[in-house]
Amino acid sequence: MMMMMKQQAQTILAKYGRRGISSVAASPMSSRVKHVWENQNKLVLGLAFFGGWFAKASINVFKRREDWYRVHRFFDEEEKRLEEKCARFQKELDDDV
Repeated sequence: MMMMMKQQAQTILAKYGRRGISSVAASPMSSRVKHVWENQNKLVLGLAFFGGWFAKASINVFKRREDWYRVHRFFDEEEKRLEEKCARFQKELDDDV
């Protein structure tokens, strides 16, 4: 089943993939965008790129920090649960003796 789906995807990509790329490359819109891009100030574009990259990196660090706190809390709760379980087990052993 999975092999058949993979073959279908490859067939669709081979049939329509190149056509889409060539039609975009030949469209008047792409030549207009290319012309505007060539006339832009490279410093402004570079600063905009690095500004966007820095903002995205900051968001990722913030999300990772939230995940780290969640994982850290999970480990603390698991450690506490295991300590309670060991204490109960130890108590049962002491009561049996």
